[in-house]
Amino acid sequence: MEILSWSPTSQGSSITNGTDWKRPYSYLQHAERLLSHDVDDHYRIDCIINLNRAIDHRVKLLAALYRFKKIPVLGKPEKLLDMLGYFGVARPAMLRELSSVRNLLEHHYKAPPPLQRCQELAEFTWYFLKSTDYLSTSVLEDFVLYPSGVKFSEKYWLEVTYGPSSEWVCSIRGRVPADFVGDESTDGWAILASRLEREERLSKDCALNDVLEKRGGHENDVYIVADVLVDEQAYKDITDLYFSVL
Repeated sequence: MEILSWSPTSQGSSITNGTDWKRPYSYLQHAERLLSHDVDDHYRIDCIINLNRAIDHRVKLLAALYRFKKIPVLGKPEKLLDMLGYFGVARPAMLRELSSVRNLLEHHYKAPPPLQRCQELAEFTWYFLKSTDYLSTSVLEDFVLYPSGVKFSEKYWLEVTYGPSSEWVCSIRGRVPADFVGDESTDGWAILASRLEREERLSKDCALNDVLEKRGGHENDVYIVADVLVDEQAYKDITDLYFSVL
């Protein structure tokens, strides 16, 4: 649907409670202290284990906040790390590598990576934590779509309520062109309107021509409040928009 090419802007978020998002940094700092006193293999072994704990703690927090498995995209990966990559939250390749190194150390008694490699993994861990700090402290509840290139518009806008707080059920409201709303589903969308008003009714308390001239709109423009049923690809598009705002 063309409207999905509009530019998304954050509308409202809920602030998470507690300081769980800070905990991974204590593991990271401990790992960095171990590397600064790299006496023997045991220091690097403990370093890798603590880096893995830092990432594992953050991944579990994100899973609790966003409930990725409930996102209604049938084709999404089953494993959590793969889902983070699928929805653009993080690149899971390095996460899997760090986890596999930890498993080698604990279960097969392999030598740890050299110091330089451990330092690279520590830097990646820092980057991963920093890049997901906002996701861990503020959960987006809704966002607004404006025509591309326009940050705010009186003419057209569409507020999308979507995310874990709404159980990943999508609803919309906004002022859109008349051809946005039809009698049948379009491009995988089915709009279940609970309120639908034409521009004439919206403008009944003022001069219609003045309103249209000011907004650059059309008398058949529509104000809509609706629940939305979409197919798998459309849900993926909406979810990508959701995480692109964060």
